[in-house]
Amino acid sequence: MTLLERLKIETRDAHDRIETAMDLDRRISSREAYRDLLIRFHGFHAAWESEAAERAPDRAFFQSRCKTRLLAKDLEVLGLKSDDIMGLPQCRPLMPLPAPEAVLGSMYVVEGSTLGGAIIAREVENRLGLTAETGCAYFRSYGRNVAAMWKSFGAVLLEASSPEADDLIVGAAQDTFTVMHDWLCETP
Repeated sequence: MTLLERLKIETRDAHDRIETAMDLDRRISSREAYRDLLIRFHGFHAAWESEAAERAPDRAFFQSRCKTRLLAKDLEVLGLKSDDIMGLPQCRPLMPLPAPEAVLGSMYVVEGSTLGGAIIAREVENRLGLTAETGCAYFRSYGRNVAAMWKSFGAVLLEASSPEADDLIVGAAQDTFTVMHDWLCETP
């Protein structure tokens, strides 16, 4: 079994749990509800990107996948000012990221959510009329390159795979799902 297969199997329950708890229909039912959802995503990404960047095995690769700036762009389009965005609450406590392998495990969750983001983007566009230019840049982050970006991430993950690293990678992915669930699904 490859590391990617193991991750999919061992995080399936956590993935299903967060997907159910998100209540996406409610959270994209209006511009205000959608803005509040983006605020929660911003709080996660701003904290996570800051923490994970310090231990990322390849900083340029990691930085090319950061999404806080896209969330800030969307929030500005939806009426928040830069100062307001900078003052938004951030997700704490985060999951432990003691090593580069843990960052990769955590990235598995974040990059995987980008695949789901393409589906969410279509719903946001249909319900709210928002595009990547008018408030849906985060969910459209990689545009038409979403599959290629996932494939390149998978290659990096498989390259890092080893008997010593795999448990750490899987554990970090599970921890990330838990933190993300608790942060995104709590009532602010």
